[in-house]
Amino acid sequence: MSKFGIPYMGSKDTIAASIALNFPKADNFYDLFGGGFSISHYMLVNKSENYNKIHYNEIKKDITELVKKAINGDYSYDRFKPQWVSRENFFKNLDDPYIRICWSFGNNQKDYIFGTDIEEYKRSMHQAVIFDEFNYIAKAVFEFDLWPKNVNTIRKKRYYLRQKIEWFRVKNKIPDKIKPFIKQLQDLQQLGRLVQLQQLQQLERLQQLEITSKDYREVEILPNSIVYCDIPYQGTADYGNNFSHKDFFDWAATRDFPVYISEYNVSDPRFKLVYKIDKRSMMSSYKENTKKMSEKLYWNGVTNG
Repeated sequence: MSKFGIPYMGSKDTIAASIALNFPKADNFYDLFGGGFSISHYMLVNKSENYNKIHYNEIKKDITELVKKAINGDYSYDRFKPQWVSRENFFKNLDDPYIRICWSFGNNQKDYIFGTDIEEYKRSMHQAVIFDEFNYIAKAVFEFDLWPKNVNTIRKKRYYLRQKIEWFRVKNKIPDKIKPFIKQLQDLQQLGRLVQLQQLQQLERLQQLEITSKDYREVEILPNSIVYCDIPYQGTADYGNNFSHKDFFDWAATRDFPVYISEYNVSDPRFKLVYKIDKRSMMSSYKENTKKMSEKLYWNGVTNG
């Protein structure tokens, strides 16, 4: 399944298509709280014929810069060899959005991606796949210290790792050294997230894309536009620590253009529920801790023309 945008906590990646079905055609589409770029990315790929311009706005400038760099190809493997980021270096470099997002647990941008028990093993797999370095753990996993000649790209090496772990499971010949961690070694999450950044360099129709980093009230909305707002949900983490839901709903209710809002629930009678979809929320890396949340889309009742 295609992924849209960058790896981002709260991303609408999995439900972007369902949400987009509710947006009418117009001259312009504004993704006013763009976050991880998933909605704008989906609209560019699948709905570009409906709009002349697709405007991605995210108030956090380092996130928009990360998106721009990804589109520019700055994270492609031929230009960027991802160094291993240790727990210590993660917390020292939280000002780097690539590290903060791709190396955090659940993309939450604050907790390190791996537990202390698995960090050493993940590092061994990373170094073997990216830099052809085989320590004693990597040698135990791969049972060699030199890649076969036909396994000559990072993509092929990651696939080889997955196949090797699966072979261990099927044959029940897991080396003692990796038995406690066999299920966790197959996936190098940090590289999977990097691949998601890399895919943005394949974007076409970039002439339709505009990117800004402003407060939502500062973005000029042109006539005949559709505005989508994936606001910080009430009762969850703040957006820049100073987001006022009251001010936002007053703003949205008094616009003369259509405003669509994603939320879990909006009790304000000035907005109409137009769509509802269940989305699985991953609260941890364990499936038993997942739960379904009802994502809802509201509208201010205004139409163009």
